[in-house]
Amino acid sequence: MKNLIFRMTLPLTLISFGIITKWSYGIINNETYEFLYGFPLIYKCRGFHTSLSTQYFLTEMTINFLIYFVFWLMITLIVNRFWKINIPKLISTMFWIGFGILFLGFVYLSNDLDNRYEIKRNFEVKIVDSGIIFFEIHSTDKEKILERNK
Repeated sequence: MKNLIFRMTLPLTLISFGIITKWSYGIINNETYEFLYGFPLIYKCRGFHTSLSTQYFLTEMTINFLIYFVFWLMITLIVNRFWKINIPKLISTMFWIGFGILFLGFVYLSNDLDNRYEIKRNFEVKIVDSGIIFFEIHSTDKEKILERNK
């Protein structure tokens, strides 16, 4: 069970958490429109304190991560029941080394760009439009989104 979690479930969770998410376009505190990210809870948005920064909301991020983890754990347990999953140790080690390098790069960029980490989101959001994205690539044409939702 431990090998299944560390060699299959946790890597799938980390990969899907970083690649697949939901974007939302909403009005914050009835003042400004912003893009927000996270599924099922919003855990990331543009930083309001300075340009090129990001705000992360740790409580929402943790809940989202646990939901992704439980989803992949159920899938891997169901698949493992019918078909034995065996991930070689070399592939698992290569994944963890690559993930460690990417994570250290993220930490470096995060410090360099003055990102903020909040315990919980402290503003209200009214969602106007949303969608599913891969690699956080989506149209950011705010006028089309607002026109589509009139």
